[in-house]
Amino acid sequence: MSEQIAVRNNDSAVTKDRPHVQRAVTPPVDVFENADEVLVVADVPGVPSDLLDVRVENGTLTLLARRVENADGTSVAREYEVRDFSRSFRIPSGVDAANITAEAKSGILRVRLPKIAAVRPRKIAVNAG
Repeated sequence: MSEQIAVRNNDSAVTKDRPHVQRAVTPPVDVFENADEVLVVADVPGVPSDLLDVRVENGTLTLLARRVENADGTSVAREYEVRDFSRSFRIPSGVDAANITAEAKSGILRVRLPKIAAVRPRKIAVNAG
């Protein structure tokens, strides 16, 4: 695809469904493309799959991840703040938005954006004439 995926960073992951979300950080993301799809791979450590929110709206793919603190007792020392993750991408026009899928495993979120058939390369048979 000649059109590149555009990346936008967000400072806040507040949404209509999650009005009390704390300040978010931008997760590291890799974007790959092959003949059939665009693959977005995001690091979201410490986020269970039920707290991931992947949306497509108005040509924008948004990844939101709510990271919760494991409070097994009173904190004695803290070296990091618990932050949510938020990242948005403008998706290329050749992506089939209705068939986007996402899976999460071991702190890695993979979002597959399949290309529509019209933009996929195809081999043309050459007839002997």
